[in-house]
Amino acid sequence: MTLHRVLPSAPRTARHGLHALFAAAAAWNVPASAESVFRDGFEPLEPPPAVTILRDDRVATLEMDYDGENAWGQWWTMDGSGRDAAGFLVSWWPADAAASMPRPDAKHDGSLGCLGGARAKSDAASLRWLVTANRRVQLQPLLNDAPYHVRVQRIDALGEIISQPRDLDFPGGDGSRVAALRASMTHFDDFNLPLGPADETLWNNATVTSTDPRFNLFFINDQYHAHTLHGTRVDNTGDRSQTSQRFRKPVRIESGVRRRIVFDMDAPLSPRSVWYLDLNPVRTDLTAHVDFFDMDGGSGLPAGTLRLRAQFQTFSVNIVGMDGASHPIASVDMEEAGRQAVSNVRRSFEARVGTDGIEVLIDGRSVIDASYAPYMLAPGDYEPLWIAFGYNTPKDAVPYYLVHWDNFGFDGPDVDAREVHNYVTRIEGTDYRKANRGNGEFPSFTVRIPDDLRPTVAGATAQATLVLTYQMGDYSAFTLLPGDHVTLNGNASHPLPPRINNSVPYNPDLLAWGIPYTVQIPLGTLVHGGTSPFVVGDKFFQFFAENTGILDVHVEVAYPPGSAPAYTPPSAIHHFPLHGELPRLGLPARFEQIGDTQVGDEHHLSAESPARIAISGVVPLNLVVGNHSYANWAPELMVFPVQSTEVWSTGGTTGIATVEVFLRPSGGGAETSTRVLALDTGRDVPTPQGRYLRSFDSRAFADGDYELFVQATSPSGQKSHPSYGDETYLWDAAQLSGAYYPIQVRIQN
Repeated sequence: MTLHRVLPSAPRTARHGLHALFAAAAAWNVPASAESVFRDGFEPLEPPPAVTILRDDRVATLEMDYDGENAWGQWWTMDGSGRDAAGFLVSWWPADAAASMPRPDAKHDGSLGCLGGARAKSDAASLRWLVTANRRVQLQPLLNDAPYHVRVQRIDALGEIISQPRDLDFPGGDGSRVAALRASMTHFDDFNLPLGPADETLWNNATVTSTDPRFNLFFINDQYHAHTLHGTRVDNTGDRSQTSQRFRKPVRIESGVRRRIVFDMDAPLSPRSVWYLDLNPVRTDLTAHVDFFDMDGGSGLPAGTLRLRAQFQTFSVNIVGMDGASHPIASVDMEEAGRQAVSNVRRSFEARVGTDGIEVLIDGRSVIDASYAPYMLAPGDYEPLWIAFGYNTPKDAVPYYLVHWDNFGFDGPDVDAREVHNYVTRIEGTDYRKANRGNGEFPSFTVRIPDDLRPTVAGATAQATLVLTYQMGDYSAFTLLPGDHVTLNGNASHPLPPRINNSVPYNPDLLAWGIPYTVQIPLGTLVHGGTSPFVVGDKFFQFFAENTGILDVHVEVAYPPGSAPAYTPPSAIHHFPLHGELPRLGLPARFEQIGDTQVGDEHHLSAESPARIAISGVVPLNLVVGNHSYANWAPELMVFPVQSTEVWSTGGTTGIATVEVFLRPSGGGAETSTRVLALDTGRDVPTPQGRYLRSFDSRAFADGDYELFVQATSPSGQKSHPSYGDETYLWDAAQLSGAYYPIQVRIQN
């Protein structure tokens, strides 16, 4: 079996030929009805997959029929019969469980990536399984240094197991790498916490007006790693959006020293998604560098920033000069470098940052080693900001996507040892409000603080700060005037500060409309045993300003080491939304071709007048579910890494149990639909993807105008979403699964 393109191996040739005859007959001669394909149970199975296991803390990465040094081109070749290899069934269980575990139950979904609480069910609680069309996948969570057994089998697009199993024993996770990092980093977060929030004394989460308020999550799932979940509003003001996490500890960059910054991450693979790690010389909850393309000369704030960037297979480094202009320093194609990015498969990154240059290692291999010349990064203390950024993500039919990450930290001196307690207006949604003096809009924000904020150690002094973001959520101009202020509980008044512009020489044009700017307002000091400006209870902040949008309002209290009182984190005060509460999008499904006609823009529902496809006789159909093919160029090639909104939004797939095609008279209701094709694609287990060449006999229907609709269903009943590229402008994310997207046809017999 070649690793560049999966083809049937020799023992499968006879079986493949036999089924090709059946498939051809079914595809071109059988009219509407459920398809039945003969299985005699005596056909030889392919040899087992080649499997490599890479162990790490609480996780193991499997590489299956995979050549990482030559990763490009390892597509799935599908002739449309459904009998070609389509992916893998991966099952694992504690080795001290029953010697012979039951087969995964095809009536249940596979383990759905990072979706909290999702579990592939089986007859034995200790058996876990998933199906995948990706050749790299991670098993998680695992116990470290505990015996496990894993079984990997190839499956075809009908969900049949087509290979002998590869059975391997391995000792679970390996915590040694992370333990070494924990010991060598000054600040380090391994995110080894239960399902829910990250450590809120270390991380702040913020969003912008153009982010869909449902899709701005930062959370740890039940697999002990972190996620940033992000999506752009469809009805947004401005099309650049972000969900950003500021690490509360600054990192010091010094001359003559290479500072180590480490993290584990996959990379966003959806088209209009990008990830940044910015080192900012000023404290900001959000970035005002919103070019997305990060072209040479693109400007924004803060000035003097170092930016690490990942989009699809490209990892790059940019430096922002003190004039606010961005300049590319170096980039690498991770796939070409033998470090291919795959959704929900984290690799280890290490950036060695100096004032004169940077080296980046991925899984221990140096992929970038570059000087900043003719630029430089000034020595100083920098604020790390982790950013999931979107450029109108619904435009490419992605309501929201995940960045999967873990094990963040850096070495160097402990620049700020204070402990920060953070209190917010909410976690879920947005707190955006408009302040406008002319309209009499003076919004109030409530910050609930159930704690006595005074330090617990004699002589200790804590600093309380109100932090917020200015951003216009409409097309009016930002305006602050002298005397604009905020009041606390209707009494103490604090002036509203201007937006920060740290450019040198000063460039006022960097303060642009619609861009978020974080400001801080000192509220006062708190001393042990003294009078506190905060009594326990709700705090009301009311803003009086000429014209500005205000959001991400929160109070930070910084304590000297060892003096912090008991802390009630925001997640104990406000509802903490979980990934599993969001709309499930389902599998992608679409027609690639009907008859001799490729389905294109002119046939889509968003077209001014969708074109009709003329059909007659026995009509060939080309269906693609769970992934994308190379369409006209090479329709038999299904891509790897998988391109699927389901995978990007959950980290995995439920698998496909059935695929159905319906025909109804144009304008008719659901009751007028006739099912003309039904495929069982979960025969042993649900398949992760498929390309299907089938047909229906149009002669059974009167001439006239009709609608064709394809829909796939997971074992649990989750319906697919239409995958033509314009669906997110036709339905909200909550309506996509099961949405009726017909292609117009005209029967002419």
